[in-house]
Amino acid sequence: MRLLLSIPWLLATLSHMHGAVADIRDLPVTRRGSVLYLNGSPWRAVGPNVYWLGLDENVIPPAGEPFYAPLNASYPTRERTTEIMAVVKAMGGTMIRSHTLGVSTGNPLSLMPTSGKVNEAAFEAIDWAVYQAKQYGLRLMVPLTDNFDYYHGGKYDFLRWNGFDLNRARDEKNPAVQNFYTNSKVVDAFKEYVRILLTHVNPFTNMTYAEDPTIFAYETGNELCGPVWKDQDVPVEWVREIGRHVKQLAPQKLFVDGTYGVNKSHLSIDEVDILSNHYYPISINLLRQDLALVSSANKSYFAGEYAWNRASLTTDDDLAMWFREIEKSPAIIGDTFWSLFGRNAPANCNQFVDHSDGLTMQYGNPAHQARIQLVRQHFVKMSQGGTIGADAALPSVPCLAALAPAPES
Repeated sequence: MRLLLSIPWLLATLSHMHGAVADIRDLPVTRRGSVLYLNGSPWRAVGPNVYWLGLDENVIPPAGEPFYAPLNASYPTRERTTEIMAVVKAMGGTMIRSHTLGVSTGNPLSLMPTSGKVNEAAFEAIDWAVYQAKQYGLRLMVPLTDNFDYYHGGKYDFLRWNGFDLNRARDEKNPAVQNFYTNSKVVDAFKEYVRILLTHVNPFTNMTYAEDPTIFAYETGNELCGPVWKDQDVPVEWVREIGRHVKQLAPQKLFVDGTYGVNKSHLSIDEVDILSNHYYPISINLLRQDLALVSSANKSYFAGEYAWNRASLTTDDDLAMWFREIEKSPAIIGDTFWSLFGRNAPANCNQFVDHSDGLTMQYGNPAHQARIQLVRQHFVKMSQGGTIGADAALPSVPCLAALAPAPES
């Protein structure tokens, strides 16, 4: 197999050749009470949401490359994935939350296009993203399904595959959607999907996803709820069952409750390590309420998504106040803004990839530079415990016009 060479990989290889101590990238992130630890020291999880690492919807690939036009679905190039890892490091981030490294069902390019069928080609983009995250010393939080019916799939696929003719556009408020959590046939099908995902061997690392500490946490899903939006109607029994399943397959992984909002009844679930919420717009009062609930159970709290830009924030001071609130509480393990994109490499290094939701951050775009600097200051304070280097000029990240293959062995 011809591998694409990366500088972090080369440095790590040289380090091992010289008998360096155990690589911190091979150590798991652990939890004691509300605090996460890495190699015996407190560790904070800060970075972006980069939802498209396994399957994209924003770039039409060159003719002949895999493309599913009805959903605009394609696989991101390796250059785009590697560039985004370099960007996260330049911003002082420690991790990425990425939906499509775990949620990939229901279209021909998905990991599971139809019930029980595995599309091995879909693993290539996921494998590369996990491998590159490891090379850059980043960790990954991966949701396992989605509340919605997006291009990359979600809970409605498992419902349809198991006899429930439902879709979100028509049936979001239909009580029958609860069968995703309560119907044993649907639950077993989802658990089998999770098993297939976690037991896959990544050829770049020779480890299963269950074994690789790069993926430090799996999340039940993205913004899960019941028939009423944000009703938090995700049964305790289902969260516990999925948590036990993940922990049996991957004992060292942390488990995140992906319910949209902090459900009080979930605080006592032993398998849950981390609870979270999303903030559109940001709300310090809601953040404090969420933190108080989670802290009462001696568990970790994570702000999984928040709006970073003027579409939902009034001033730079609002964002700075939000960051200060997060930084002062060690029980908040971190946060990931929505959402980060890079350039359209290798096709066009002069073109930033955009997304239609108005919340796209593009590193290197002068229009975003001031807010990126604010975010970087926050990441540095969280990840390094101080402000040294936080106010420095933003590091330049070159666009990867092409990644050269490594020499044949």
